[in-house]
Amino acid sequence: MRLSRKILLILSLLLFLEVHVFAVEKTMIYGLGTKKNMQAELIMPDGKGPFPGVLIVHTSGGVQDGDINFATQLSEQGYACLIPYYFDAYGISHNTRHLITTRYAEDVFADLADMLEYLKKNPKVKADRLGAVGFSMGGYWALVLAAKNRVKAGVSYYGALTGGGKNLDLKYRFDDVFNRDSSPVLILHGSQDSVVSARHAANLTILLDEKKSPYEMRIYIGAEHHYERAPNRDEDAANDSWKRTLEFF
Repeated sequence: MRLSRKILLILSLLLFLEVHVFAVEKTMIYGLGTKKNMQAELIMPDGKGPFPGVLIVHTSGGVQDGDINFATQLSEQGYACLIPYYFDAYGISHNTRHLITTRYAEDVFADLADMLEYLKKNPKVKADRLGAVGFSMGGYWALVLAAKNRVKAGVSYYGALTGGGKNLDLKYRFDDVFNRDSSPVLILHGSQDSVVSARHAANLTILLDEKKSPYEMRIYIGAEHHYERAPNRDEDAANDSWKRTLEFF
C-alpha cells in the first residue's frame, strides 16, 4: 500500500511538471542593436530562472500578432524570448525587404548578435542556452545565426530558403556559412508554399548533407506559407511544428 501511494505521488508530481505553464511578463526594450536604434519586445517567464533564451525573428511583414503569440506560448513553457523590430530600425518595408539580405545584411547580423548578447547578460537567462526561431525572412536569419554558431539551434518556419543558391546577390549564402561545425537546424515548410517553394527546402538539405551540417526537416503536405497563423493556419501542421520545435530545443 505504501509503495502504491509513493508511485501515485511520483506520477502526480511528474504530471504537474508536464502541464506546468509559466505566467509571463512583457517589456518593450529600447536602444538595442549596434547603433542603439532598435527596439525589441522581451517576453519572460515569471520566475527566478535562469531560463533558456530564444530570439524570435519576424517575417518581411514586420512584427505581427503571430510572432508575439508564438513568443508568449514559448515563454509559458519556460523560455525567455526577445523579438527584435529589425525592419523598423532600417526603415524597411515588405517592398524593400531584399535590402535586409543585401545592403544591410552585415548590419542586421551584427544587430541580431547584439540582441543575443543582451539576452546573455540578463541574469534570468542561461547564457549558454540560446536559440533562434524565424518565420519566412526571419527563418533565413535563424539559419544564418545557427550556421555561424551564434545560437545553439535554429528553427526555420517556411523560411526564405533561396539563400541556398550559389549565384544570388546575398551577403550570407547558405553555401558559404554552413559547415560541419554549424549548430543544428530544424527546417519546417509547407509543400504548397506559394511564396517560397518547398523545392528550396529540399535543395537546402542537399547542401547541408554535402557540408555535413546537422539538420532535421519536415515538409507538411498541403500546407501554405504562414501555415501556423491566420488566414493560412493548418492545425495539423501548426501543432506538429510546435511539438517539434519544443523537442528540438
